[in-house]
Amino acid sequence: MESIIQAWNPDSPNNRFQVGPSSPRSFCFYFGLSETNRECRRLVWQHYFYNLVDPSQVQLYGRPAKATNEAAWQKALRENPDPTCLVPVLATSFDDLQKRVEAQAQQAAAHQEKLKEIKSRIEKLSERHELSNASRLHKASSVQTQLTHRLLKLVQHLHLLIPTLRSSAIRPEEEALRAALEEIDGEIRRPGGMGRIVGKLNELWALVGALNAMRGNNAKGTGEGLEWAVVDEDGLNQIVQILAEEQAGLAHLTKILQKDLRDVAVIYGEGEREEEPDQRADLLSSFSQTLRGSTIR
Repeated sequence: MESIIQAWNPDSPNNRFQVGPSSPRSFCFYFGLSETNRECRRLVWQHYFYNLVDPSQVQLYGRPAKATNEAAWQKALRENPDPTCLVPVLATSFDDLQKRVEAQAQQAAAHQEKLKEIKSRIEKLSERHELSNASRLHKASSVQTQLTHRLLKLVQHLHLLIPTLRSSAIRPEEEALRAALEEIDGEIRRPGGMGRIVGKLNELWALVGALNAMRGNNAKGTGEGLEWAVVDEDGLNQIVQILAEEQAGLAHLTKILQKDLRDVAVIYGEGEREEEPDQRADLLSSFSQTLRGSTIR
């Protein structure tokens, strides 16, 4: 009830009518009142809308000439959502509302056309990507594989390109090391080679464990009948050291073989074969951890 009273009160900021002559299609016209009616000529419907303008042109817009209600004008200024780009516009008839509806419909149609244009551009970009960029990416990937292959071939013959390595002869210890590595490599690559090496390690570590157990029994004096004793402590320590060195050498050789297998897999594009050296390394590691438990304390 209070809002209705304020809407009809000419001194209230919430007044929806202003005193003045009505237009031919004004509030009175739509409600079938005569233009000569005294009350009709005194009442004109009014409402403030906000138009979006360029921020640099906001100061060019002032108070409309037909905005005679000072309280309503000040309220429109206070309630402006964004004074930097919005200006209040007074509507006093249904013709003004119709113009605003038509303007908004035109703007919405322009937005729809812009969206269609953007969608068309996105479709063209996507098509160009599928036809051009995807093929170029595939070609670049192929070139990278070829360059990797050429680089690996260059690394194989790098010792011939470096003068210091090319002019120096292979030393006897290097030749012996190469022969030992080739022999171990051949042993591992043969069918069942890895199993034989692991079996040999098991036998050696089992022998060391047996000697360790017999020495412990002799120290406690609980042995009966024939007793075993380690005569040469230095020889036993040497055996343990040799076994440890062999195990370290096998681990190093396994890492070298894993790296070579990965390089070969990259050259032939068979990355899935990298799982085999990893399984071999895990096998050696598990046996090594098991056998270390029987080391002489």
